[in-house]
Amino acid sequence: MEAVKAGSGSRVSRWGGWVWLLLSAVIILLDQWTKTIAVAHLQYQVSVPVVPGLNWTLVHNQGGAFSFLSDHGGWQRWFFLVVSSIVTVVLIEWLRRTVRHHWLLCLPLALLIGGAIGNLIDRARLGYVIDFVDVYYGTWHWPAFNVADSGITVGIILLIVYELFWARKFESGKGAHGRTAG
Repeated sequence: MEAVKAGSGSRVSRWGGWVWLLLSAVIILLDQWTKTIAVAHLQYQVSVPVVPGLNWTLVHNQGGAFSFLSDHGGWQRWFFLVVSSIVTVVLIEWLRRTVRHHWLLCLPLALLIGGAIGNLIDRARLGYVIDFVDVYYGTWHWPAFNVADSGITVGIILLIVYELFWARKFESGKGAHGRTAG
């Protein structure tokens, strides 16, 4: 079954950007695999130096990004489960409605979906998110993170760049190279 994407002038299958969920699956698998390795080989809150500015440090994040609400008695687990589930469903639907070859939008959406689901799995299964990448300078440490967090961060940055510089071109029917789609 074929459908026309409004404003794009090109015909796309009704599944749109769903093929990009393969990238989301790779992010999820890589995230869960690296977390399994971290849990198996690291001691909780014991830093293992890798190179100057980078340690492996296993921590449990019961809050959101940057440990937001991490010390609020447990209700935040359910809050973040619900919010991240809703956001993930919205992102999947957005991806489904996006033209598959429209990679400037599909790529960030796929990264966001993979990252959100990776952390959602931890939160649902364990009640917290496993973080283990510790970036620092001197005595200042960035909040620990994981592969899912990296997917979310890169996805957000790419989505902002897309919205700032490319969205209008695609909405007006022009592709990434200024050519009319179709």
